[in-house]
Amino acid sequence: MIEYTISLVSGDDWPALPRGTYVSVLQPQSLSCERADGDGDHCFRTGATLVCASWELAGTWYVCIEGAPSFAAADPIVAQMAHQLGQAAGQPAGYHRISG
Repeated sequence: MIEYTISLVSGDDWPALPRGTYVSVLQPQSLSCERADGDGDHCFRTGATLVCASWELAGTWYVCIEGAPSFAAADPIVAQMAHQLGQAAGQPAGYHRISG
C-alpha cells in the first residue's frame, strides 16, 4: 500500500467540493476508471489498482493506493488527482508520498 497527501501549494484550506463532483476531480481523466467499494470518501479502480481518497484535516486529502506495482505506477495517478483538485480549487495543488 502506498499513501499520499494532497494539499494546496499555498497551504490554504480547500474550498468545499460537493460530493457530486468527486468523480470529475478525483478520478484521473486520462485513465479508465470505475467506482469501487473501499475505505474512503471516494474510491475507484484503474486496472488492478484500487485508489481511495478521504478528506482529512482541513486542507488535506489522504490517498491510499493498493495494487500498484511500483511508485512509478502510483505517482502519476496521484499527480493527476492533485492537478485536477487544484483546477477545481483555482489554485495549484501538490502531493507528498507518506509511505509505501
